Order: sequence, then structure tokens, then C-alpha cells
Amino acid sequence: MKRLFRTMVDQHQQRIYSQAFYVLSDRSDAEDATQEAFERLWSTMHDKEFDTESAKAWLLHVVRNICIDKLRRRKPTTDTELDEFENEGSHSQPVSQLMSKQVSSWLSTAIEKLKEPYRSLIILADLQQRSIKDVARSLDLNENQAKVYIHRGRKQLRGFLQGTEL
Repeated sequence: MKRLFRTMVDQHQQRIYSQAFYVLSDRSDAEDATQEAFERLWSTMHDKEFDTESAKAWLLHVVRNICIDKLRRRKPTTDTELDEFENEGSHSQPVSQLMSKQVSSWLSTAIEKLKEPYRSLIILADLQQRSIKDVARSLDLNENQAKVYIHRGRKQLRGFLQGTEL
């Protein structure tokens, strides 16, 4: 049992953390959500049998719900700041790095404005490059619903980004 759990953690930890980070935009909260999702997996593994694909979908669903709960408890923030350069030693193209950071910041802010389930769908389908089938399974939707919601989410995202000058 421990070996199977360790294998699942190794296989899915980065994806679960990435999902949590995109939704929460905070490292500490994303780490907490990831840990809580794996704690729930551990307690549920004794009751259910998981294969790796169903475990991945189950974990993404659980971490999404944990993130939504964390967002509900959070105070809304009104301003976003540019992050420091990740690679401070590289000064080869500071203007392009700044532009890249600015675009990333605008995109993150626009994604934060999306309501659920659109935010989760955009993160899974577009940022994590997951298939429609995986996205639908992760969020307990059928494939047609997922396609429609992704289309609507992208439309809202375009609306949020319209008028943003690069």
C-alpha cells in the first residue's frame, strides 16, 4: 500500500501542485492544498481501489475543491504586483523579460477573474495541455459540456484581455 501511494505521489505531485498554484496564485497555499489532496488520497486508498488514471482524475477533482474552499476563505485582493525576475543573473534581454513577466501577470490576473468551472477548465486544457477527455473526467463533466465550458471560458478570457496593450 505504501509503495503504491509513493508511486502515485511521484507521478502526480507536480501536476496537482501546478493546478493548485494556478488557481490559488500562492506557493504556500498551493503546497498546503497539494498536501491535503494527498492526505485524502491516503485515507481513501484503504476504502477504494485506484488505478493511476482514475487516481489522477480523482486527485485533480479533490485539489480543485480544496482550492475553491481556500479561495472562499481568502480576502479578495485588488492589486497584483510583478514578481521579481526569476533569473536575476541574466541581463541579456531585460526588456523582453519584463514584457514576458507583464504578459504573464496580465494573463494570471485575467484567469483569476474567471469564475469556476471556467478557471479550472482553462488551466487544465490550455495551460496544462490536458485532453478534453481528461479535463472532463477530472471535473465530472461529459466531453461536450467540457468543450462548451472551455469555449465560454476562452471567450470571457479574451474579453478580460481585450484592451490590454503590450
